[in-house]
Amino acid sequence: MENLKNPKNTFYLIVIGAAVLAMLVLCIMYSVKEKSAPTGDSASVSASTPTKKEKVLVTVSVDTVEDGLRNMGTLITQEYYFTQVEKYTKDKKVLGVFNSSSELAYSYEGSVTAGIDFEKIELEKDDETKTITVVIPPSEIQNVNIDKSSFKVFSEKDSLWNPMNMEDYNDSLKNFEEAAKQKALDSGILERSDEQAQLLINGFIRNYSAFSDYEIDIRQ
Repeated sequence: MENLKNPKNTFYLIVIGAAVLAMLVLCIMYSVKEKSAPTGDSASVSASTPTKKEKVLVTVSVDTVEDGLRNMGTLITQEYYFTQVEKYTKDKKVLGVFNSSSELAYSYEGSVTAGIDFEKIELEKDDETKTITVVIPPSEIQNVNIDKSSFKVFSEKDSLWNPMNMEDYNDSLKNFEEAAKQKALDSGILERSDEQAQLLINGFIRNYSAFSDYEIDIRQ
């Protein structure tokens, strides 16, 4: 009892008790950490199986491109605008003896359109030469559009014995359309239409990355 009452002995007992308590706490913490840590096998499996993104390959056939072009139908690729003056003359013999003539000088504004029929396009792919051959039909005049509101009369001579009538005006308009069409042809509208169509087709095929390294041969 005397030893316990000694202040030095009491101090030593407190220090020893604190050390024992600290060791117990450390042991408990270590045990909890060991249980929560992943095992070596699971860690290695996780490291050896990284996630992979699947690649989706899209295959584009030449038939797909051909169908896409054909779905365009008849495409207008060139337009010719005009302001044209024409003269229409109506001659007639009166009583089989003398001539009677009526004349009309007039003008119209309008346009002539040309294009190709994309439904007739044919494609062929050669993988060895890396070439896509496109056969297109020649351009044709598609329409002659006349702006009826632009009609102007410059001179009119209407004979009493041979007057102009509605049928004469319709005939003169037909002649006007043919003249406008011929002027458009003379200006090279079909050649420009062919060139524009080839540019459109080339650009359309180039939109497909699958054919980016192919040479495109367009012919008629």
